Amino acid sequence: MKLKIIIIDDEINAINVLCKIIQVNNVDHEIIATTTDPIEGINLILTHKPDVVFLDIEMPKLSGFQVLASIPDIDFEVIFATAFENYAIKAIKENALDYILKPPTIPEVLNALEKVKEKKLNKIDGSLNYQKLLDGLNSSRFQRIKIPTSNGFELIETENLMYLCADGVYTIAHFRNLEQMVISKPIKQIEELLNMDHFFRVHRSYIINGVYIRRFGRDSYMLEMVDGKEIPVSRRRYCDFITFLSNLEN
Repeated sequence: MKLKIIIIDDEINAINVLCKIIQVNNVDHEIIATTTDPIEGINLILTHKPDVVFLDIEMPKLSGFQVLASIPDIDFEVIFATAFENYAIKAIKENALDYILKPPTIPEVLNALEKVKEKKLNKIDGSLNYQKLLDGLNSSRFQRIKIPTSNGFELIETENLMYLCADGVYTIAHFRNLEQMVISKPIKQIEELLNMDHFFRVHRSYIINGVYIRRFGRDSYMLEMVDGKEIPVSRRRYCDFITFLSNLEN
């Protein structure tokens, strides 16, 4: 069975890697379109009616899930791509969907395509799984908070917020796209705005988003975020932090 493939990823190198893997390994499938623009990607899907879409999760204009939510009828299979083992991966696993971690390996890509092929041959409808995934993400405990600016205010999605760092009477917000924002409020006031199911005040100077933790050293009382930032965990908050991590995994 020959599959029609669309690749949507904001990194051109990631697109090139996938194309090379598919083409060099004599996979009998057709890459009918690629794009680094998720908005264009929606139009490509609606126009070309692919069998499978490789879809990046982390993109600046729209996330992969927002792209998927913009499609009226999901009659194709999706292979998600991400650089992070984050909250979304758990949701994908629970709904029996497929994903690959960047940079992808040849076996991962070929195995993912083989799964799509088997589903198509066996006429297994995956549309309900995708809807369950989107419903679960839409009902997540992340939120938008209003941050005052010199000209008014800005709404930020806490899903994109990796951690907050106190800087005197100011707070520096660090986002998953590596951008930063200086907030003219102390960190305590920002903490009061957050739903603390996914956030934790690990130190008087830091609030972290648990889904962006890369590793934690119990002996060193230090954690590392996905951007490489090392953040101390206060000894007096240690036990509560361990409980927070346990709840995050459930």
